[in-house]
Amino acid sequence: MSTANQDSSDNQFLTFYVAGEIYALSVLHIKEIIEYSIVTKVPLMQECVSGITNIRGSVIPVIDLGIRLNISHTQTINKRTSIIVIEKEDEIQNFQVGLVVDEVNEVYDIITKEQEDAPVFGSKIRKEFIEHIGKVKGSFIPILNSSELVNIEELSKVNNAKDA
Repeated sequence: MSTANQDSSDNQFLTFYVAGEIYALSVLHIKEIIEYSIVTKVPLMQECVSGITNIRGSVIPVIDLGIRLNISHTQTINKRTSIIVIEKEDEIQNFQVGLVVDEVNEVYDIITKEQEDAPVFGSKIRKEFIEHIGKVKGSFIPILNSSELVNIEELSKVNNAKDA
């Protein structure tokens, strides 16, 4: 990929709604967006893990983003409910995780000078989940940190603590 294309992608963010609020994720971390499909519950999973789903032969965990952000369950599942599939890489392997959102909005270019550090107070959302605050059309949109949202090590530790 050329540098110009890379720079352009660095500033592109998919916006979406969870519990009536708008959020954004960098398109660099998004593999695809799919219509919500059947999610199979798995026993003893952390509350934010809705279960697993099969996407073209691959089984992936699905996280309810509303619960993960500590704001609410995803609203009633309807035709606008989507799963944003993000691809992550750790020391051992690449893996995919689905994030359930109420509705996907659109992609915006948010240049670096239109991004501010997240405030350290006044939010129910853990500060490490918010990478920046982006300014779009006069509104402020939290840009989420996908690495922290799907931190498998953290999710596993919490789950292991439950088992103890």
